[in-house]
Amino acid sequence: MEVTVFLEKGEIMREIEITGSAASKFEGGYPQISLKDLVNEDDFTNNGEFVALMKGGHFVASAYLAKEGNGIGWILSRKENQTINDNFFSHLFSAAFNKRKALQGLSSSTYRLFNGQGDGLGGITVDNYDGEIVISWENEGTYNHRRMLVPVIVDNLDSYNNVYDVKHFEKGSTIRPINGIAPNPQEFKTIVEDGTVYPIHLDGATKTGLDLIYRDVRKQVKKNAQYKLVLNLLFDQTGFVSAAITGGSTETEDVDQSKRAKSDLVGEFVANNIATDSQTVRSMDLRGFLDYANKHNLRFDLITINLPTFMRSKKGNFNIRKDLTSLLTQVFTLANKEADVFVATQSNSINLRDFRSGVQKALMNSKHKYSEKEGFKAPADFPFDREYTKQSPFKALWLKLQK
Repeated sequence: MEVTVFLEKGEIMREIEITGSAASKFEGGYPQISLKDLVNEDDFTNNGEFVALMKGGHFVASAYLAKEGNGIGWILSRKENQTINDNFFSHLFSAAFNKRKALQGLSSSTYRLFNGQGDGLGGITVDNYDGEIVISWENEGTYNHRRMLVPVIVDNLDSYNNVYDVKHFEKGSTIRPINGIAPNPQEFKTIVEDGTVYPIHLDGATKTGLDLIYRDVRKQVKKNAQYKLVLNLLFDQTGFVSAAITGGSTETEDVDQSKRAKSDLVGEFVANNIATDSQTVRSMDLRGFLDYANKHNLRFDLITINLPTFMRSKKGNFNIRKDLTSLLTQVFTLANKEADVFVATQSNSINLRDFRSGVQKALMNSKHKYSEKEGFKAPADFPFDREYTKQSPFKALWLKLQK
């Protein structure tokens, strides 16, 4: 049965038989394939192969195969006669880029151009740092199609300075300029967001130093930091520290377990002409710092904390589903009356309801009365597929403590 062609070679896609439950799942809109969806697990390949998913001789969807997280591939199209070629992908990127036009000319020229499955293609993201374009390959399959995908992406850009890519599926991979479309590659790119300067790490870096998804939280941190003593916990990639300082904080205490986070932060201080004598930056175990802070009776007027799904610690590991309330109870004891507290995470392991419940229990444990000032959702340039996940993994709460 001829279904679709395999790129420019004109080959017919290999047909793979899937289970009945998988067929129902994909027909209902779910986009990611798991190994148990295949009748014969030996049909799985990890190289980005385009395949036709079949059930009893009937076409269900076209997909590509590649391991990513718990999945082994992503659905491409549910149209039986859809050819999967550069025109198909061009339509996806063009539609996504056009949606971002509303962000152009705002206070920041930095935003996500393409957000993986949220824009119709799992396994790839594209970020724009004021003309420096970074393509992130989230699995080996999309990377193996880079010779087709990169030209498609570039052809749909209105303009760019340089284009880079990074293989997130490969441990230790660094951001590298792409030959022919990076005429003047940069190690650093200084961008301005809401009046705060951030040096973006590019050529040779493992991370850019600024996660764009925290943009709205940074804005509120900056607005509410004036004349306040601020504590920033696990601040790496969030931009919270510089937002607080440029917002007028009197002092900051900044704690992260990553040594690289400290060196990146020093670069932000230089970029913003921030005097370091009012900033204490610590590379240390989080639970160790919390014990130290309580022992020395340290108290703060504004606290930010960005929680991972899992974190190793000398004083006990952290799992966001099990340990959210106990950890935050320790954090909230460091808050002065009427303090502002910002709690954020990008964990897929906890939904917003459970996240909010855990935060509220910690506030009750620490005997704080409070009001929730704002709940933050992912910005518009970070769309997500509701058939894949009911909520964006990004969630954040702004709590105002009361007397």
